[in-house]
Amino acid sequence: MRLYFTLILCFIAGKTMVQAQQWQQVSSLPDTFSKTHHSFAFAIDDVGYIVTGESDAGPRDDFYKYDADTDSWTALPSFPGPARGYAIGDTWNGKAYFGFGYDEESLLNDFWVFDPSDMSWTELASCPCMARVHPAMVAINGKVFMGMGNGSTGNFNDWWEYDIASDTWTQKTNLPSLERHHPYHFGIDNAVYTGFGHGEDIYNNWFRYDIQDQTWTQVASLPAEGRVAGTQFSYNGIGYVLSGDGEDHKSMLTGEFWAYDPEQDNWEELTPHPGSSRWAPASFIIKGEVYLINGTSFDNYVSDVYKYKLKETVTNAPLLSPITIDFYPNPAKDFLNIKVPEHINFEVRIYNLDGSLIANTNEPVIDIKNVSLGVYLLEIKDINTGHKVIKKWIKSN
Repeated sequence: MRLYFTLILCFIAGKTMVQAQQWQQVSSLPDTFSKTHHSFAFAIDDVGYIVTGESDAGPRDDFYKYDADTDSWTALPSFPGPARGYAIGDTWNGKAYFGFGYDEESLLNDFWVFDPSDMSWTELASCPCMARVHPAMVAINGKVFMGMGNGSTGNFNDWWEYDIASDTWTQKTNLPSLERHHPYHFGIDNAVYTGFGHGEDIYNNWFRYDIQDQTWTQVASLPAEGRVAGTQFSYNGIGYVLSGDGEDHKSMLTGEFWAYDPEQDNWEELTPHPGSSRWAPASFIIKGEVYLINGTSFDNYVSDVYKYKLKETVTNAPLLSPITIDFYPNPAKDFLNIKVPEHINFEVRIYNLDGSLIANTNEPVIDIKNVSLGVYLLEIKDINTGHKVIKKWIKSN
């Protein structure tokens, strides 16, 4: 039976997302802190930081900074609160807000702020909520929003607002969906976006919380399997979710990377990071590059650190109808067929999961008889616009 996978090239008046080509490996953390998961990483003024995390030796209180110009890590004084894993944080207005987690004796609900101007950590008002691990947290517009996660009574779907100016917490309307832990989350403009995560199932549904109206709206679900325990961020008005475990709570074959456009309420798949997906990695952005740090994959620690250049261009291109490209079959044994509209000039590239190019052509039929069995990435590019889409493809026998 012929299988079709539809790839949509979206040309939108005003804003077009353009994907970068490759992930680039950079320096790993020192051996003493290279094997962790559930750390909190952040960047302020083009300096990266990573703090705490879980390891085979238990929860950590380590604190490191990263210099992108020299590609080097430097140890800082330890985090002054309890060592912990499964904590969460975010940045706003030049400071990092951080808390919750587990210290191997108790669940935590404390809350801290880091100020890089004097390299100080200050404890703030604790949340008057149930202590918990791996909730969502987004700092935006003078507020910090926190919710979900799990604790002594199970998973949560509650939602809390911390006011930075008054150092106070207020409970808001619950997420209008099932309880869950380790969701994905980011803030854009006047809204918080969150979803996915693990509860009775592993979800791919997605929600927007309007800060001014204090209302929830369900928006476009991820057009892929549910996932949990990855990393996420927003940049130039686009939100990103990266890696994590799939719907069976195991590593996915590729380090899936998706971009969410809130104006269009749609998702676009980007270049996966090298290797299989990671559970509970950390990330930060420096000078438009996202850094993927640590985590585990198929129950093994991954200490390789990679960076990826995020690109977004603004064009005045007219509104055009979506263009559909089909490729089939999938899996394929001898030949792979590319079907595009006649007026499109296209280029096809096939990469292995390490990012190495193994084929490059503009022919509509590709001879793959000599390609080894396995999973590959198929990149189809519109030469005229530079826009490209990337999908997984399987070579079978």
